[in-house]
Amino acid sequence: MSEDFAARFPILFHTTPAAALPSILRHGLVSAETLCRLFGLAEADQHAVLRKNRATWIELYHPQHGRAWLRRQLMPDRGLTPRLGPGLTPELWRAFINRLVFFWVSRRDADRLAAADPDLPQIVLRLDTAVLIEAGLALTAAPVNGGAIDRRPAGSGLRRGLDLYTPIAQLPPRARVREVALPGTIPPAILSRALLP
Repeated sequence: MSEDFAARFPILFHTTPAAALPSILRHGLVSAETLCRLFGLAEADQHAVLRKNRATWIELYHPQHGRAWLRRQLMPDRGLTPRLGPGLTPELWRAFINRLVFFWVSRRDADRLAAADPDLPQIVLRLDTAVLIEAGLALTAAPVNGGAIDRRPAGSGLRRGLDLYTPIAQLPPRARVREVALPGTIPPAILSRALLP
C-alpha cells in the first residue's frame, strides 16, 4: 500500500547541483531526457548524452531556462554489460534510466552522492513522500541504485532489467528499498508543496 510506503519512508532525498535550484523551482524536477528537450538539445546531441556513458558532468545552458547539469553516470559498456538482464544493451539501459527522476530513501546515501563531486557544490532536497503520493505521482522503488555499477564482481549481484523498479503500491511488505524513481517530472506546483525546509 502507498500509505505504508509513506509511513516507512516519510522523506525522499534528491541530490542536485546547488546552482540548478532556480531552474528546478521554475520547471520542477525533471528527468535527464525531459531536461534535454526543455533545453533544446539537437537529437544527435540527445543521443550522445542519454544513451552513451557520461563520464563527466554535462552543463546545459538555455537563454530562457538558465543552467542545468546532467550528472555523470560512470556506467561504461564493459562494466555495465554483464550486469544487465537478457536482451538489454548498455545504450537501452541508459536511455531507460535517463527517463527517470531519482530519490534516495536514506539521507546518508544522498549526502554521500553530494560529497562525491567536491568541485561542483551540491545540495540535498527533502521531499514529503505523502504529498507526492497524494498528487498521484507514479513512484516506483528498487532495491539497488540502478544508475550506478556496484563494486561486486560482475554477475554476483542483481541484474538490471526494465522490471527493476516496482510501483510502490505493489511492493511486498518490508521489501528492501534503496532508491525511488519517477518517470518524467514532478511539476513545480507539486514540488513546491512537497519540498521540506
